[in-house]
Amino acid sequence: MTSESDLSTPQARRRANTNARLREALGVLAKDPSAAPTVAALARAAGVGRNIIYTHHADVLDALRELQSQREGATEMAAGDADRTRSALRHVEAKNIALATHNASLLKRALEAEQRAERLERRNAQLVQELDRIRLPVPIRINAEAPDPSTA
Repeated sequence: MTSESDLSTPQARRRANTNARLREALGVLAKDPSAAPTVAALARAAGVGRNIIYTHHADVLDALRELQSQREGATEMAAGDADRTRSALRHVEAKNIALATHNASLLKRALEAEQRAERLERRNAQLVQELDRIRLPVPIRINAEAPDPSTA
């Protein structure tokens, strides 16, 4: 067998050329966060068959797996951040609902207190009128023939 550093044979040159195209395609996949780092995507970008990667370019396959694990770690971290954000949002919404309920009960109590105060003011006015009527001086009858003003 010939060594990979020996580029004198056409197979070695083809393998080196394919390796270079795969590395270049891997760099493009690594720079594009929207591209999925899969063997199929790498093969399409490099213009080679997937079997070539599996059979002859294990080092590129290892680099691709490393890129996949990096992306998964970043995805998991982003998912964790999203979960924490959703949890915080649910907590704030629950707190908002609790405050709205508390405000509604306070408003109801305030309206009831105003109605009670109006009733008490009317009752107080009635009692003041009755007290004023009771405090009116009652004339004492001096003469039996004089008519009683309270009966008239």
